[in-house]
Formats: sequence, C-alpha cells, structure tokens
Amino acid sequence: MTPRKAFPVAALLALTVTATACGGGAAKQVTMTEQQAVDRAEEIIRQGVGTMSPQPTLERFGPATIGTCIARNDSRSDDRLQVTLFYKLTGVPGTEAGHLVLQARDAWLKQGYKYNSSGEADMSGPFPWVSMRTEPDDFWMEGITGVVDRAKGEGLASLKVTSPCFYPPGKSKASGTAAGPVRPGL
Repeated sequence: MTPRKAFPVAALLALTVTATACGGGAAKQVTMTEQQAVDRAEEIIRQGVGTMSPQPTLERFGPATIGTCIARNDSRSDDRLQVTLFYKLTGVPGTEAGHLVLQARDAWLKQGYKYNSSGEADMSGPFPWVSMRTEPDDFWMEGITGVVDRAKGEGLASLKVTSPCFYPPGKSKASGTAAGPVRPGL
C-alpha cells in the first residue's frame, strides 16, 4: 500500500475511534473557548512528541470543529462543540512509525493519562495503536500506525487529540442562558 493510500485509512480509523468514544455517558457541562480547546490539544501533542527519538516532523491537520456533539444519553445533539487536531508524523523511516506511537503512549502515561482501550495485543505488533484520555479534563487522544508495507514492517504514525464536548461561552445546558465564567480544562 502506498503512503497516499495508507494515510486515509489511518485517518478514517482515528475518526471512527473518536466518534464511538463520544457517544456514551452523562453529559458534562464544560465551558471553554475554541482557542482554549486547541491550546490544550496542542499541549497534549507536545507532551507526546517532546522526547521522541528519532524526532519526527509534525504535519498538522486542523483544528477542525466537530459539532454538534452527540454525547447525551438520549443521543440527541445540543449546542456543545468539540475540536480536534490531527498530526501526521513524518521525516523518520517507516520502520520507526510503531516506535513513535509507543513513545507517545509512554509520555502520556508519565503525565498520568489513562487508557481508553488498547491491549497488549494492540501494542506488541509492528503497527500499534493506542487510545487514551486526560483526567479530569477528558481530552481524548490516539496514536495510530497506518500500514504502508506490511512485508517490510513500514508504516505511518499519526497522533490525534479531541476535546471534550463543551458549551461555547454564553451558552449553557439550560436553553441558551449564560454558562458562567470560562473555566479551561474542566
């Protein structure tokens, strides 16, 4: 598979994992600006790649606003939004892609972030993936290796961070009333 074909496969997988991750549980009332969500997502990405070796080049896609959220128990949408940042890690040999994902996982674990999913089987192969989240602010991140050449063990690595559903300033759960002060990271 060529790199051009492998990257869309990895991107689709990342979007699928995120879409299913947002669908359950009680809705939290989070108020932040889109810029605060982007800044926090950037911070999480920097934490994941800061000590990588070899150091990749980050090719950024986004931020993209994902809205409206469908994270209510009744599966209806509301006024909340999400943002996502997606990075392709380039400039390293394709055989290092899996190692980059594992290094991001290790860096995020050192920050105290938690697994959403991924078992040892997901980590032990040549094309690992990981799904994690921050606590208590509930940003979700994924490290994915897309297969470029299975026979040679070559892949493409990507990292993605998605914010929790948040009410933009001036909106709240109660029919458009003011939500109170902006509290980033909640």
